[in-house]
Amino acid sequence: MLADAITHAALPGVVGAFLVSGYLEAAGWIDNEGGWSVRQLLMFSGAVLAGVLTAFMTEWVTSSGWVRQDAALGVVFTTLFAIGLIMLRQFADKTDLDLDCVLYGQLETVGLGGGVPSEAIACGFMLLLNGMLVVLFFKELMLTTFDPGLARSLGFRPRLVHYALMAFTSATVVTSFEVVGSILVIGMLVIPPSTAFFMTRRLSAMIVIAVIAAVSASFFGHLAANLLPGPLTDLFGLPLTESVRTSGAIVVTAAFQLIVAVFFGTERGIVRDRIRRRGLLAEVQSR
Repeated sequence: MLADAITHAALPGVVGAFLVSGYLEAAGWIDNEGGWSVRQLLMFSGAVLAGVLTAFMTEWVTSSGWVRQDAALGVVFTTLFAIGLIMLRQFADKTDLDLDCVLYGQLETVGLGGGVPSEAIACGFMLLLNGMLVVLFFKELMLTTFDPGLARSLGFRPRLVHYALMAFTSATVVTSFEVVGSILVIGMLVIPPSTAFFMTRRLSAMIVIAVIAAVSASFFGHLAANLLPGPLTDLFGLPLTESVRTSGAIVVTAAFQLIVAVFFGTERGIVRDRIRRRGLLAEVQSR
């Protein structure tokens, strides 16, 4: 839910960075022709700051004791998103904003220009950075996330680690947002970990299973987006559709994996739970 909130709350940060870049360009600090990398860096920084602000404000509202964390999160991200929409309408109303790109991304066009796509380099860098973060600080992240009181008594700083994690999450979301769109970003942040939750109780194994689920959903979702629409529309007598959005097909595939895990998961699956209960009942009756 926090990742979902960050994808929405990043909007005022992006619009604010857009305004700053326009001011710097008007002042002559950014070249009108060659300042694209500077503008991208500003947009990236603005979105990361908005993500950290979301985490800070959520914790601040929750600390009052009157509002639960989920309700506080809903208040914070909807407020920031509304502020971003107002800023967009007021200061960037004439900006060309492709809503289809925002929702679905541009997976179908990545790599058409030849060579290694810049989007792949950026996402690959974030993948490497996240992998290093998890491997090097796994113990600290696990301890500060699940038992901040113990972490504090051992000399760690749970709040600092939390904000650093939110900063990396925001950076990951923003890096992926332009390429894959909001639907796939939110789906991949939520559905594969939920699938792994029904397969194991160990955190390290849960992370590995979530990654495998995400990769397999991406692979089979891409195949399904290009191979299934034609035969299905022909089967049901609908207007011929040769392909659908890759991002949507990937999310649907990930959701199908989650449904299978809910019923047949090795740890918390409904079928496994029924079998376990029947075994315990039979054991009790035999005594």
